[in-house]
Parts: sequence; C-alpha cells; structure tokens
Amino acid sequence: MRPETNEKYIQAPSGLREWIFVFVLCATQLFTQGALGYVLIPLSIVSETFHQTGHEQAAQMNWHVAGYSLTIGSFILVAGRLGDMYGSKNIFVLGWIWFAVWTAVGGCSALTGSAIFFDVCRALQGVGPALLLPNALAIAGRTYPPGTKKNIVFSLIAMCAPLGCSLGGLMGSALAQYALVALVHNQKLRFDWVGSVSGVGGLMLLNISWNQAPIDDWSTPYVYILLILGFLFLGVFVWYEKRVSQPIVDISIFNRQVAGVLLTTGLGWSSFGIWFYYMFQFLQQIRGVSSLDSAIQFIPGVLSGMIAPIFTAWALPRVPTSGLMVLSSFAFFAGSLLLTLAPPEQSYWYNTFWSFVIMPWGMDVSFPASTVFISDSVSVEHQGISASLVNTVINYSIALGLGIGGTVEVELPKGTTILEGYRAAQYTSVGLAALGLVISILLAVFNNQTNAEDEPSQEKVRGSDTTLGPEGV
Repeated sequence: MRPETNEKYIQAPSGLREWIFVFVLCATQLFTQGALGYVLIPLSIVSETFHQTGHEQAAQMNWHVAGYSLTIGSFILVAGRLGDMYGSKNIFVLGWIWFAVWTAVGGCSALTGSAIFFDVCRALQGVGPALLLPNALAIAGRTYPPGTKKNIVFSLIAMCAPLGCSLGGLMGSALAQYALVALVHNQKLRFDWVGSVSGVGGLMLLNISWNQAPIDDWSTPYVYILLILGFLFLGVFVWYEKRVSQPIVDISIFNRQVAGVLLTTGLGWSSFGIWFYYMFQFLQQIRGVSSLDSAIQFIPGVLSGMIAPIFTAWALPRVPTSGLMVLSSFAFFAGSLLLTLAPPEQSYWYNTFWSFVIMPWGMDVSFPASTVFISDSVSVEHQGISASLVNTVINYSIALGLGIGGTVEVELPKGTTILEGYRAAQYTSVGLAALGLVISILLAVFNNQTNAEDEPSQEKVRGSDTTLGPEGV
C-alpha cells in the first residue's frame, strides 16, 4: 500500500551533479561496511595488539565487532527522527564529521594498549553511520518518487555493502599484517525524549547482556538484570509510542506485511552476523589462512554482491517483495549451511567458495527489497523513520546474532575443541536462517491468498460499474 502521490518530492539534480549526488549517498554504505570489515577480517591481528591471544579471551574479541554494530543498530531510530525534524542534510553532514573523528581516535587507541578503550571508540564510531545511513536513504526517498530510478538508486546503495566490507577487509588486513605501526523542514516538531531514551536504552541493554554473557556467563547477576531491564525499557517504548502525538516510530505503519518483512530481514541478518564472524575465525584459526589471504578469498563474494542488487533493481517492479524475501532467506540459509558442513581439510573451491558466492544474495536482495518496500509504504515526511527501521533491524540483528553465537560457543561442555565450538555457533546461524526462510514462505503464501481474494471483489466492482448506464438509472 503506497501513500498518496500528490506529495512533493525534492527535484533531483541532473547530469554530473546527479552522479555525484548518488555517489555520496552510496559512500555512506561503502564506509559503514568498510569500518566493519577492516576490523572483523584481521580480528586476530587486532586482538594481538591488545594481548587477547588466549582461547579464554576469544569471547572478548566479539566486542571489537559487536560494539560498532550495537550503536549503529541502537541509534539509527533516533537519527532518522532527528533528520525528519532538523533536516536530513544537516544530520548527514554531522554524521560524517562524527564518523571521521571517532575513526581517527579509534585508530590511535593502539597506543593506549587498552582493549576497553578501543571498544569504546568502536561504539562511539558507530554513532556516525547511525546518523548517516537513515538520512542518506531519506534523502534518496524524498528525491526519487516510487519507480525505476528509485529502485536503481537503492540497489546501488545496497551494492556498496559487500564492496565496502571487502575493501575495508583488504586494506585493514594489508595494513595490520605488513604496516609499521539540505533537506530542512520549516514545521516546528518536537523530539520524543521518552521514546528515545526507552527505545535506545532497551536496545542497548539487551544487546550488551547478550554479548557480555559469553564472557561473564548468564549466571552473573548484572547480565540477566540488564536483559530484564532491556525488555522493560522496550515495553515502555512500545506503550509510550502508541500514545505520544509525535512518536519516533509511527506504530500505524506496521501491518502484517511490514512486520513480516522486518522479521524476515532480522533473522537473515542475525544469521549473517554469526556466519561472517565465524567464517573468518574458521579460515584463520582452523585452516591457518592469513588475514590478507582470507580477505582475498572473500573477493568472489564481493563480485556476487555487486550482481545481486542489479538483479534486485530489475526484479522489484516484476516480482512481489515477498518473493524476493524468500530468495534472500534461502541464500542466508544455504550460505550458512555450506560453511557449517565444510570440513577443515576441504579445498576452498567447494563449500567455502560457494558460501561466499551465495551469502551476498541474502544481504543484497533483502536490503534493497525491504528498504524500498518500507519506503513506498510511508509518506514523504516519514522517509527518515522508514530508513531507520530497516537499518535498525539489520545492524542490531548483526550485533545480536554475534551475542547469540558467542553464547552458544562458550556454553558447550568443558573439553570441547575450538572447532566444535565454532560448529555449534554455525549451526545456530543455520537455525536462524531456516526460521527466516519459513516465515518468508508463509508471508509469500499469505500475500498470494490475499491477492487472490482481492481479484474477485475487484472484478465484481468493475462488473457493477458496467451496469451503471442510462438503463440502470
């Protein structure tokens, strides 16, 4: 269901200016995922900097990745609302400044030798992409009305995700291994502070508890207290958002289709978070592949990830969103399963290669498909919120998936080998992806039934219209 078409869109630039405009929007995704890749892929080398070399400290390494995704996923909702209030361009520029500052500070954190300080820098660095991503998509959503050009732009932004992650991984691995050390609104709006504190607080508390549990165990009081507080905060958030006049998230936009798309997206990306982390742990710790070589092995995934958004842009006007979500969910499932079943001594060109090739179709079909679907489902003034929803689900699910996978790994009985711990986490990834696949299939079946029920009623209306003539008066 699309909003009314009489809304005003910003006039898109033309010629070279439009190319630059789209490039800047795509750069947000490129650098956001690059900042994930340049730490995750050479993670073992990064951890050596902070003397995290023992198996007992492996769980602490999760925070180098999860802290970044945690703040992105938690603050995106607020960032989208800030863009709707104060102008997406203003928040967009602020995001780049914040991102640059904390990237530089994080790069210098090695001088302190403190892993905690590095994790804090990574978390603060994630606020930058949280400001950037929803407002970049909101700018695109307010510039391009529903149609082919909008589908192409959103797909190009999605294409930059695997490209950025791979380039970041290549550059980060190479340096780590070899280097010496204005869309402004005139309307006065109010910011929902209660919703912001309860929503962001709930998301952060839940994620912190899940990612800290593998380190200190669920039996530690503060871990499960944070979990309980997180659920309470989110309960307050939902209750309050239904009653406030200008909410961060307009609950009215949620229907069965929107909820199904977001749930399917979240399950797939949580599966991806586990797959991505344990893929490179498997390659480097079990197969003995160096950080740089493992980044090079990821290149086929980048090429596949550049093809997937092009296909999605072509398919969006031709294939129902539910069908694309089934495709992406199957890719998440197949990619995770291939890694889980890969023997340590097997050649790269079997399970590992095809896992790299297939998994990007989960990411780069679900992101543009869900983003365009949610964007087309809301009005122009709510484009920031729609972009926030999808990005919140994606980035929060990555961080949450890492926490779940880490918990499964460390909760195995004593005496379990490293490989067995990795396998347990990888099977968790398969389970999450399988659940997403089942939900996406049910969503597609429901949509087909709904469309089939609507067609006879539409035919009846058309048939009754033909009887309205002079004879029927």
